[in-house]
Amino acid sequence: METVLEALKGVNAYPVPLRTLTTIADKRGLSLTTDATQEVQKSKEYNLAVADLLLWLSTAPDISQGGQSYSFTDEQRREFRNGAYSLYDDFGASDKARSEERRVGKECR
Repeated sequence: METVLEALKGVNAYPVPLRTLTTIADKRGLSLTTDATQEVQKSKEYNLAVADLLLWLSTAPDISQGGQSYSFTDEQRREFRNGAYSLYDDFGASDKARSEERRVGKECR
C-alpha cells in the first residue's frame, strides 16, 4: 500500500521538496507515513493537501535536476490553479481559506 507521501508525490513528476510536502501535510493534519487508503484519499484533509500541492506546482520554478528538465507551460500552470480551486470549492474551503492557501503556497517554496 502506498503512503500519503507517495500518493502526493504521484500527483506530478516534478521533484517537490520533502519540506514542502511535510509543510502541506502538517497544515492539513496528515501524516506522510499513513497508508493512502481509499478512505484517506477521499478525505477533506487529503484533497485539500492535493489542492495545496497543485497551487504550489502552479508557481514552481522551471528546473533541471540530474539531467532531467522540469518545466510547465502557462496553460499547465492555469490547469494546476484551476484544479486547486476546484478542490477548495468541493471540500468547503472559503474565500478566506483560499487567501491562506495562496500564502501557504508561497511559504512552501
